[in-house]
Parts: sequence; C-alpha cells; structure tokens
Amino acid sequence: MMNMKSGVPRTKKITYTAILIALAVSLRLIKHALFGPMQFVNFPGIFTLISGVLFGPVTGITVGFASYVFSDILIGLPGPWTAVNAFFMAILGLISGLIWSRKDKTKISKAGLGIGAFMLMFAFDITSSWLLLITMGVEWFTALVIGLIGLFMPASGGFLIAVGPLTEGTTAVLTVMLVHALVRGIKRVN
Repeated sequence: MMNMKSGVPRTKKITYTAILIALAVSLRLIKHALFGPMQFVNFPGIFTLISGVLFGPVTGITVGFASYVFSDILIGLPGPWTAVNAFFMAILGLISGLIWSRKDKTKISKAGLGIGAFMLMFAFDITSSWLLLITMGVEWFTALVIGLIGLFMPASGGFLIAVGPLTEGTTAVLTVMLVHALVRGIKRVN
C-alpha cells in the first residue's frame, strides 16, 4: 500500500480505491443525515487527499471525482455544483498525488501535510464557489468576491462565522491523523 508503483497488484489498487470512495461517500452521507448541509468537515476532501498522498495522482483523481458525484446523487442533490465540485476535487487529488509522491511515506512532515492540505482545501473552496457563481451568470470578479466573503461570513442563510477556515482546518487535521496512522499501521504490518 505504501508504494503502488512497486509491484502492488492492480486488483489491490482497485480495491483500495473503491474502499476510499466508499468511505468518503458513506461518511458524507452520515454527516448529512445527522447535521444536514452544515459544513464543518469535508469527507470527500479527506479521502481524496489520502488517496493522492498514499497511492498517487491517478487514484487521487478517481477518488476525488467519484466521491462527489456518488455522494451528491445519493444525498439527492445533484446539480451543476456536482460537476464543479467533482472537477475541482479531482484536481485536488492530482495535486496531492504530485506533491507527496515520494517513495518513503514515513518521511512526510505532519506540519507540511497539514499546511498543504489546508491550502489545497482553501483553494478548492474558493475556486469551486467562484466557478459555480460564474456558471450562474455572476460577473467573474463579483463571483470571486462573493466566494471569498462566503468563506468567512454567513452566506445563503448560514449562521457560522469563518465556516470555510473551520472546514479546511478540520479536514486538514483529520487528513494528517489518518495518513500518519495508515503509514504507521502499514509499516508495522510489513
């Protein structure tokens, strides 16, 4: 699992990819069932980052895209935002796979992974909000300003202040914890 390029059978890689997609979708569905649309963690983001870090860019792209498409369909909320979010989450999986594609996963810095995950998720939130507003006919600069303000101020009937950084922070912390727990567990098994 640590280095997919070095002889892990294709069947195992497909299995790991399916498990990561299933975890992202099921945890997002549970969060939605318990808390509704309130944002405080991005489960597709966590598992996209994990898949990119541990398995590389192709798995990151696959998990990122599929987790948003399947979870939006199962929640019953597919729409133009599904395509936008799935596209940008796939890009996030690609970037995380390229950034952390070293052979020895035990040398990945917790601080570096945490800061990188936070920045990638922040960029995801800004770009997905921006593009979605543009597709709705909002002028590009206005869409960018609204997207940025929406991360810090309550928008669209919301009530949380700084929901964007809160979501990115919890997503980054959980990503770091899970990546390092998986790396330690795999190292112990090998």
